[in-house]
Amino acid sequence: MTDSALAVTLLTFWRRAAQLAFGGFAGFIGDRLGRRTTLILSQVVIFAACLSLLLLFEGDRLSAWQITAAAFIIGAAWTVDAPARAALVPDLLGRRLTADAMLLESLTHSVLLGTGAFMAGWLLEYFDASAGFGSLTTLTGLNLLLLIWLGRVQVPQTTPVASEGVWRSIGGGVSYLRGNSRLMTVVVISALINTLVFPALSLMPVFARDVFERGAIGLGILSGSFSFGSFVGLFLTQRLRRHMSFHSIFAFGSLLQCVAWVLFALSPLFGLAMLLQFLAGVGQASFYTMRSVILLTSSSNEMRGRAMSTVALSQGVGLPGELVTGSLAETVGPRFAVSVQGTLAAATALAIFWKAKTRQSSSP
Repeated sequence: MTDSALAVTLLTFWRRAAQLAFGGFAGFIGDRLGRRTTLILSQVVIFAACLSLLLLFEGDRLSAWQITAAAFIIGAAWTVDAPARAALVPDLLGRRLTADAMLLESLTHSVLLGTGAFMAGWLLEYFDASAGFGSLTTLTGLNLLLLIWLGRVQVPQTTPVASEGVWRSIGGGVSYLRGNSRLMTVVVISALINTLVFPALSLMPVFARDVFERGAIGLGILSGSFSFGSFVGLFLTQRLRRHMSFHSIFAFGSLLQCVAWVLFALSPLFGLAMLLQFLAGVGQASFYTMRSVILLTSSSNEMRGRAMSTVALSQGVGLPGELVTGSLAETVGPRFAVSVQGTLAAATALAIFWKAKTRQSSSP
């Protein structure tokens, strides 16, 4: 609609703005309302936003600012939804099966994300945006119905903290994280990658159309390669669990996706770019899964929801990264923006992991 790389990245910018605005409150909201109630209410908001986009498009009244507003609303709902959903897993299965459950969740997520990415490009290429908005509305509606139906299942354990006020709850969560060096390392690395690396995903349409000249189908192929890499990466993560610690796998995934994105930005060939997107997806699988596993298994029952809310908050902290990435892509090109930021992220992450490892080795 705008032919602007900056306008494209601003969509993700406003979604991250919602994460930054609501991330600190997500754990408190889930504990106060109840995790299942929080899931249902957040999905109602997402369904309403998708339906509104569909109706506006069909009425030929959809504009760029409305899409941006929907991105903010969906981002806010997702920010509250994700910590509650992840924190519910140990309640249902116990800590012993949490890692396996998160791997299974990541597996289904990567399969559906890869399928959805390809279908999105296909629908846009051969139909129009109404097909995409219609699919989103249908799927979010089915998701909402499924959550309502699953809400009847009894949960054997809950850990509400309804007696605490919101600011006391947030302050307690911050203090808890500061006192746990392992959790703090995960949160800092997550914020770093969300600031310097993940904004590159916002530029995927720019790479597909302007850099590699492959259009919507090319966008679907690149996004699908990334998602397929995430799928394969989950099986690799499962095997690595037998020989490496959760934190080592997390470090491996973080560094791999940084390096893969740098090489992708510099790739002269579309086929090579597909391979590098696949490798970035492999790294993302280890990073994403182990981040959740570490936060869930290393935090107490009372702090689990607030620890998981730091995921959304760390993604919101990446807000300046969207502006910088979009501005650089607009002025000096997407290749330069992604390669420089990916290199900086890899170097900084390596220094943080090395310092953490040195600290652990010197501790009694």
